[in-house]
Amino acid sequence: MKSRTRMWWVATAALLVGASRAHGDPIVILKPIAFTELLDFAPIDGGALEQAQAQNVALGPGAESRVFYQFPLPPLRPKPRSPVVFTATRDSGVFSECALLSPCPDLTRVDIYGFASNGLTTLADYDAGTFLAAVTSIPKRGQAIDVDVTAFISGLLGQTDFAGFVLRPGSAGALGFSGAQLSATPEPGSLSLLTIAAIGAIGRQWRSRRSAGRTRRDA
Repeated sequence: MKSRTRMWWVATAALLVGASRAHGDPIVILKPIAFTELLDFAPIDGGALEQAQAQNVALGPGAESRVFYQFPLPPLRPKPRSPVVFTATRDSGVFSECALLSPCPDLTRVDIYGFASNGLTTLADYDAGTFLAAVTSIPKRGQAIDVDVTAFISGLLGQTDFAGFVLRPGSAGALGFSGAQLSATPEPGSLSLLTIAAIGAIGRQWRSRRSAGRTRRDA
């Protein structure tokens, strides 16, 4: 009997995995079409801005820098898969420039903002975005920040073809980043769900027959 039970569970697992692989949609991973660093030099008031092709987030007495990422939204239509996660990977190198802070500490907080964009970052976007999350658990070099942005992306799909994300310093210090991405996990396919339901029904039937057999033997 134990051998039959083991065989049934092995077959169940194989059927589930097969259905998932055959009919489940793949995870969607989107890379940014562009990234831009916007710098505001002292006095830090948004008045003296410059663009740079870097991914440094910094705040010191001499300047502040923010990093902007642009992602295409059409691959997520007609509706977003859940969850949609924004990931930014910390640079594995040592960040040497820290807006005139010396020695340069790591940021203790990074604020994540999001905005509806047109796929381009301009100086006018410096203050763009609504607050999405504050990250206070700063990753080690080579590790990543992960933020669930499902609700934000859902609200953008009918408005624009691009989503903009901004990393802003939430404390004095600096962090360098080496890249970002959006990842969307699909819901299980309908056939997979039917397979799971069928396996559950088979399991219930098998347990019922086993229980009936025991009752007859006891009688």
